[in-house]
Amino acid sequence: GLMTNPALRIYKPWLDQQFIDELGGRAEMSAFMTANGFAYKMSAEKAYSTDSNLLGATHEAKDLEHLNSGIKIVNPIMGVPFWRDDCSVKAEKVVVRFEEGQPVALNGQTFADPVALFLEANAIGGRHGLGMSDQIENRIIEAKSRGIYEAPGMALLHIAYERLVTGIHNEDTIEQYRNNGRRLGRLLYQGRWFDPQCLMLRETAQRWVARAITGEVTLQLRRGNDYSILDTTSPNLTYQPERLSMEKVEGAFTPADRIGQLTMRNLDIQDTRQKLGIYSSVGLLGASSDGAIPLLAGPAGE
Repeated sequence: GLMTNPALRIYKPWLDQQFIDELGGRAEMSAFMTANGFAYKMSAEKAYSTDSNLLGATHEAKDLEHLNSGIKIVNPIMGVPFWRDDCSVKAEKVVVRFEEGQPVALNGQTFADPVALFLEANAIGGRHGLGMSDQIENRIIEAKSRGIYEAPGMALLHIAYERLVTGIHNEDTIEQYRNNGRRLGRLLYQGRWFDPQCLMLRETAQRWVARAITGEVTLQLRRGNDYSILDTTSPNLTYQPERLSMEKVEGAFTPADRIGQLTMRNLDIQDTRQKLGIYSSVGLLGASSDGAIPLLAGPAGE
């Protein structure tokens, strides 16, 4: 808001002493809302508080501040309590389609806008309790908090997207994508969506990773986060099993190619062994009788 309107004034109730004196905690605020006739969803009797939006919900505070109170005390608002024996959950096949990194269809159905698609993804994932998790997290203020999270639609789309990423991009690209993702996630947690470093990371992911993510992933959802991937199709797949065929085919990866690769790998192993010996000799690794890495004895005379 301050980026678009620098004249905005920020009011922080928790820094207002009058507010704290009158309504200094959740119990007092809940009682105030009830006493003034507001149908407040977080009544004082509830064992935890809930915040939610289109993409997910978080349950925290009160009883959930104690680690011996688990997910079973939560009444999900976006899914089903899959841990209960009386909760019936039937296996369901789901097909998710992406085009250039954007989810565009669920079970062959396209949607007029992303909101409609997310609502359907939430409904599908929610039928199984997909995307529920119990997290201990590190807040910006260097303190830890605990919450029970729901994100059925996000979990469904994430599973399908990640499957396509691993089938389309090479190892180094995926590694960079994962590293950038962790950095981006931290910035988003800090509310720094429009910071330059955040813009750079988003641009990288959108331009160089997402643009190639076109295809369909077929899943079978069961209870909670239990699922199977049944099929993956994409015109951009670099996964080609015929390249590693054990049959005699033209252009395949042959045993001779493998020996060459292993020879080069052995050179790297020798270099690494030498470095470990150096680290050991200066006390960075566990001491041995001669201060070096123990080696297996070779044949007599060697």
